[in-house]
Amino acid sequence: MSRSNPGKKKIKMAKRTILIYGEGLSEEIFLKLLRSIYSSDNDTYIKIRHGKGGSPLDIVSDAIKELGYFCKKIVVLDDDRKEIEKAIIKAEKYNIKIIKNQPCLEATLLMILQDKIQNNKTSAFFKKEFETKYICKKKRCEISEYIKLFPKSLIEKARKKNEMLNNLISIIEN
Repeated sequence: MSRSNPGKKKIKMAKRTILIYGEGLSEEIFLKLLRSIYSSDNDTYIKIRHGKGGSPLDIVSDAIKELGYFCKKIVVLDDDRKEIEKAIIKAEKYNIKIIKNQPCLEATLLMILQDKIQNNKTSAFFKKEFETKYICKKKRCEISEYIKLFPKSLIEKARKKNEMLNNLISIIEN
């Protein structure tokens, strides 16, 4: 006779765990949107967190300090910040992959929505542009706003043109 209780639920353990660490709250919300669309594998647990601000080096340090065992750690940083090279060197030392938004998250979001963006503009320009045309500053931390704005079909179309977005989605899918 079996000694296990058939009425007792067995706890499923994830075979793989991935930490994706964003620079700020907006990155965390967008990463959670991508996870909700692309993560269908029950054997992989994807934890998404955001940094507390500061330099790219501080954000990498925060990701290093994140408690738990992770098969992979990924940090998503804006490419417009100083000290990014130091952050990359530190990340490599701790086997953390860096994915860079060029130049910032808002530019990536605008590229998804508009197909083309002006390359010679600053991050402040892209942030203002995104907040005036799409999601106002007050609603930037609401995932429901991102769900309305970024359907899977639109992201799939942009994925073919944007290497950073494709790399991020590939990590979430696998």
